[in-house]
Amino acid sequence: MDKKYNDFRDMSVWQKAFALLVKVYDVCKHFPPEERYALTDDLRRAANSVVHNLAEGYGRFESKDKTRFYKIARGSSYEAMSQLLVADSQAYVNSKQSEELLNDYKQVVEEINALIYFLEK
Repeated sequence: MDKKYNDFRDMSVWQKAFALLVKVYDVCKHFPPEERYALTDDLRRAANSVVHNLAEGYGRFESKDKTRFYKIARGSSYEAMSQLLVADSQAYVNSKQSEELLNDYKQVVEEINALIYFLEK
């Protein structure tokens, strides 16, 4: 954690979360039309929330304030994971895609946890 970030885009966790956001948008393109304002919208919002709360947390000055946004990003990661499980159960994504995305979100959560731990200690 020695690296000083010049911008939130330099954060490894933000980069991973952004790459996941792009994957989520690609996956959602194949959801049925009746999910447009339901699961598709919910999954995209959760994926966006992860990325944007990491960026907002980066922009906060106080450690306590930063961790609040990182914790929201962590929660949104779990929300996206839950929604991916629903998509998998309805065969909107195949199990391989679902597992890959879930594993990617687990890695994001681990990095977010490390950030929170670092800031809170």
